[in-house]
Amino acid sequence: MGTEFMQRRLALAATAAVVSAPARALYDPKPSPLLALAPGGWAGTLTYRDWSNPEKLVTLPCQLKVALSSPEELTLFYVFDDGPGKVVYSYERMSFDFSAKTLTWLSGVSKPSTEQYTITSSTASAEETQLDFEHTADGRTDKYAFTLTRKSWSMTKVEHDTSGRQTFRNKYEFQRSEG
Repeated sequence: MGTEFMQRRLALAATAAVVSAPARALYDPKPSPLLALAPGGWAGTLTYRDWSNPEKLVTLPCQLKVALSSPEELTLFYVFDDGPGKVVYSYERMSFDFSAKTLTWLSGVSKPSTEQYTITSSTASAEETQLDFEHTADGRTDKYAFTLTRKSWSMTKVEHDTSGRQTFRNKYEFQRSEG
Protein backbone atom coordinates (compact mmCIF):
# COMPACT_ATOMS: atom_id res chain seq x y z
CA MET A 1 0.00 0.00 0.00
CA GLY A 2 2.95 2.36 0.57
CA THR A 3 4.06 2.15 -3.08
CA GLU A 4 0.53 2.82 -4.36
CA PHE A 5 0.22 5.80 -2.01
CA MET A 6 3.57 7.21 -3.25
CA GLN A 7 2.55 6.72 -6.90
CA ARG A 8 -0.69 8.62 -6.30
CA ARG A 9 1.18 11.44 -4.56
CA LEU A 10 3.68 11.58 -7.42
CA ALA A 11 0.86 11.63 -10.00
CA LEU A 12 -0.96 14.32 -8.04
CA ALA A 13 2.21 16.43 -7.76
CA ALA A 14 2.92 16.05 -11.50
CA THR A 15 -0.66 17.03 -12.37
CA ALA A 16 -0.48 20.05 -10.06
CA ALA A 17 2.79 21.14 -11.68
CA VAL A 18 1.36 20.87 -15.19
CA VAL A 19 -1.90 22.60 -14.32
CA SER A 20 -0.27 25.42 -12.37
CA ALA A 21 2.48 26.21 -14.93
CA PRO A 22 0.25 28.32 -17.22
CA ALA A 23 -1.03 30.25 -14.21
CA ARG A 24 2.29 32.09 -14.01
CA ALA A 25 1.38 33.88 -17.23
CA LEU A 26 -1.54 35.48 -15.42
CA TYR A 27 0.92 37.81 -13.71
CA ASP A 28 2.42 39.34 -16.84
CA PRO A 29 2.18 43.14 -17.02
CA LYS A 30 -0.68 44.82 -18.84
CA PRO A 31 -0.06 46.30 -22.31
CA SER A 32 1.66 49.64 -22.60
CA PRO A 33 -1.02 52.37 -22.73
CA LEU A 34 0.61 53.48 -26.00
CA LEU A 35 -0.18 50.12 -27.65
CA ALA A 36 -3.32 48.99 -25.83
CA LEU A 37 -5.66 50.06 -28.66
CA ALA A 38 -3.71 48.22 -31.40
CA PRO A 39 -4.72 44.53 -31.19
CA GLY A 40 -7.42 43.29 -33.51
CA GLY A 41 -8.42 43.27 -37.15
CA TRP A 42 -8.13 46.32 -39.40
CA ALA A 43 -9.25 46.97 -42.99
CA GLY A 44 -8.18 49.82 -45.22
CA THR A 45 -5.58 50.93 -47.71
CA LEU A 46 -1.90 51.48 -48.32
CA THR A 47 -1.16 54.49 -50.52
CA TYR A 48 2.43 54.79 -51.70
CA ARG A 49 4.62 56.66 -54.16
CA ASP A 50 5.38 54.29 -57.04
CA TRP A 51 9.08 53.40 -57.15
CA SER A 52 9.15 53.16 -60.97
CA ASN A 53 7.11 56.35 -61.53
CA PRO A 54 7.64 58.67 -58.50
CA GLU A 55 4.93 61.11 -59.62
CA LYS A 56 2.29 58.38 -59.40
CA LEU A 57 0.51 57.35 -56.20
CA VAL A 58 -0.76 53.78 -55.91
CA THR A 59 -3.49 52.70 -53.49
CA LEU A 60 -3.95 49.05 -52.53
CA PRO A 61 -6.73 47.52 -50.43
CA CYS A 62 -5.19 45.98 -47.33
CA GLN A 63 -6.13 43.88 -44.31
CA LEU A 64 -4.09 44.00 -41.11
CA LYS A 65 -4.12 41.70 -38.09
CA VAL A 66 -2.35 42.98 -34.97
CA ALA A 67 -1.44 41.15 -31.77
CA LEU A 68 0.60 42.06 -28.72
CA SER A 69 3.47 39.61 -28.21
CA SER A 70 4.59 41.46 -25.07
CA PRO A 71 3.48 44.68 -23.33
CA GLU A 72 5.62 46.76 -25.72
CA GLU A 73 5.71 44.62 -28.88
CA LEU A 74 3.29 44.44 -31.81
CA THR A 75 3.11 41.56 -34.27
CA LEU A 76 1.67 42.66 -37.62
CA PHE A 77 0.31 40.53 -40.48
CA TYR A 78 -0.69 42.35 -43.69
CA VAL A 79 -2.60 41.02 -46.70
CA PHE A 80 -2.51 43.32 -49.75
CA ASP A 81 -4.71 43.03 -52.84
CA ASP A 82 -2.14 43.92 -55.52
CA GLY A 83 -4.35 43.51 -58.58
CA PRO A 84 -6.27 40.73 -60.28
CA GLY A 85 -5.23 37.43 -58.76
CA LYS A 86 -2.21 38.87 -56.97
CA VAL A 87 -2.16 38.79 -53.17
CA VAL A 88 0.90 39.98 -51.24
CA TYR A 89 1.66 39.12 -47.61
CA SER A 90 3.88 40.93 -45.14
CA TYR A 91 4.99 40.05 -41.60
CA GLU A 92 6.46 42.56 -39.16
CA ARG A 93 7.28 43.02 -35.49
CA MET A 94 7.60 46.39 -33.82
CA SER A 95 9.37 46.20 -30.47
CA PHE A 96 9.15 49.45 -28.50
CA ASP A 97 11.24 50.51 -25.52
CA PHE A 98 9.40 53.62 -24.43
CA SER A 99 11.74 54.39 -21.53
CA ALA A 100 14.76 54.35 -23.89
CA LYS A 101 12.73 56.03 -26.68
CA THR A 102 13.62 53.34 -29.22
CA LEU A 103 11.80 51.12 -31.67
CA THR A 104 13.23 48.01 -33.31
CA TRP A 105 11.26 47.18 -36.45
CA LEU A 106 11.68 43.72 -37.99
CA SER A 107 10.21 43.26 -41.48
CA GLY A 108 9.89 40.36 -43.84
CA VAL A 109 10.48 36.64 -43.89
CA SER A 110 11.98 36.00 -47.35
CA LYS A 111 14.31 39.01 -47.10
CA PRO A 112 14.27 40.00 -43.42
CA SER A 113 15.45 43.42 -42.32
CA THR A 114 15.77 45.17 -38.99
CA GLU A 115 15.83 48.93 -38.47
CA GLN A 116 16.32 50.96 -35.30
CA TYR A 117 14.22 54.10 -34.80
CA THR A 118 14.21 56.92 -32.29
CA ILE A 119 10.83 57.72 -30.76
CA THR A 120 10.62 61.52 -30.92
CA SER A 121 7.22 61.91 -29.25
CA SER A 122 4.59 59.70 -27.67
CA THR A 123 1.25 60.44 -26.05
CA ALA A 124 -1.60 58.18 -25.02
CA SER A 125 -5.05 58.56 -23.59
CA ALA A 126 -7.90 56.10 -23.23
CA GLU A 127 -9.09 57.15 -26.70
CA GLU A 128 -5.95 57.90 -28.75
CA THR A 129 -2.25 57.18 -29.15
CA GLN A 130 0.14 59.34 -31.11
CA LEU A 131 3.70 58.24 -31.83
CA ASP A 132 6.36 59.91 -33.94
CA PHE A 133 9.58 58.08 -34.72
CA GLU A 134 12.45 58.41 -37.17
CA HIS A 135 15.49 56.71 -38.65
CA THR A 136 18.46 58.36 -40.36
CA ALA A 137 20.72 56.54 -42.84
CA ASP A 138 22.66 57.50 -45.96
CA GLY A 139 21.80 61.19 -45.59
CA ARG A 140 18.05 60.59 -45.46
CA THR A 141 15.75 60.72 -42.46
CA ASP A 142 12.55 58.69 -42.58
CA LYS A 143 9.92 60.19 -40.29
CA TYR A 144 6.75 58.39 -39.26
CA ALA A 145 3.57 59.77 -37.73
CA PHE A 146 1.37 57.06 -36.17
CA THR A 147 -2.11 57.77 -34.81
CA LEU A 148 -4.26 55.07 -33.27
CA THR A 149 -7.80 55.29 -31.90
CA ARG A 150 -10.34 52.65 -30.97
CA LYS A 151 -11.68 52.74 -34.54
CA SER A 152 -8.83 53.99 -36.75
CA TRP A 153 -5.15 53.39 -37.48
CA SER A 154 -3.05 55.81 -39.54
CA MET A 155 0.68 55.70 -40.19
CA THR A 156 2.44 58.07 -42.60
CA LYS A 157 6.06 57.95 -43.75
CA VAL A 158 7.78 61.09 -45.08
CA GLU A 159 11.41 61.06 -46.30
CA HIS A 160 13.67 64.05 -45.62
CA ASP A 161 16.85 64.39 -47.70
CA THR A 162 20.00 66.31 -46.73
CA SER A 163 18.73 69.47 -48.45
CA GLY A 164 15.61 69.41 -46.26
CA ARG A 165 13.30 68.40 -49.11
CA GLN A 166 10.38 66.28 -47.92
CA THR A 167 8.87 63.47 -49.98
CA PHE A 168 5.72 61.59 -49.10
CA ARG A 169 6.54 57.86 -49.26
CA ASN A 170 3.43 56.03 -48.00
CA LYS A 171 0.41 56.03 -45.73
CA TYR A 172 -1.61 53.25 -44.14
CA GLU A 173 -5.21 54.11 -43.28
CA PHE A 174 -7.34 51.48 -41.52
CA GLN A 175 -10.68 51.19 -39.80
CA ARG A 176 -11.25 48.52 -37.19
CA SER A 177 -12.89 45.52 -38.83
CA GLU A 178 -13.40 43.45 -35.66
CA GLY A 179 -13.26 43.68 -31.90
